[in-house]
Amino acid sequence: MSGLGKARQRRWAALLTCIGFCLTACGSLGGSGAPDPENDAIRRALVFDALGQIGRPYRYGGTTPDSGFDCSGLVQYVYGLQGIRLPRTTREQHRVGARIDLDEAVPGDLLFYRFGRGGIDHVAMYLGDGQAVHAPSTGRHVIVAPVGNRWWQQRYVDAVRVLP
Repeated sequence: MSGLGKARQRRWAALLTCIGFCLTACGSLGGSGAPDPENDAIRRALVFDALGQIGRPYRYGGTTPDSGFDCSGLVQYVYGLQGIRLPRTTREQHRVGARIDLDEAVPGDLLFYRFGRGGIDHVAMYLGDGQAVHAPSTGRHVIVAPVGNRWWQQRYVDAVRVLP
């Protein structure tokens, strides 16, 4: 089987694995306040669109499924599919929306990380059920990873809610 076929197969396997927990997580988006059916539908679409990118290659500066994604390009692309314009870079995306506690995160919220000594340099999108979608680094592919994974926890900075 070609490399493209294997990548497609990995994407579909990961997508099918994630759909179950995401449908459950999206079924009760909740949080504080009254439910907002319009934003709940957008959040479900964000999760579905993000899961559709699993297995796509990482590419620094990448902003499309065809060329691959970097982390902020992935988030910008997925939100863009719902007509929501986000800035291009991780640091700019970090300034959009409202800061929230991680335990308040709902699907579609953005999680920010610091890998080096500088400022924020990675963003992921929360899927629900303790999972997030990442475009992690050169040589890797878009993945779903547990928020509670020790490696990610050690680099976690904060969460931002873009949708009210």
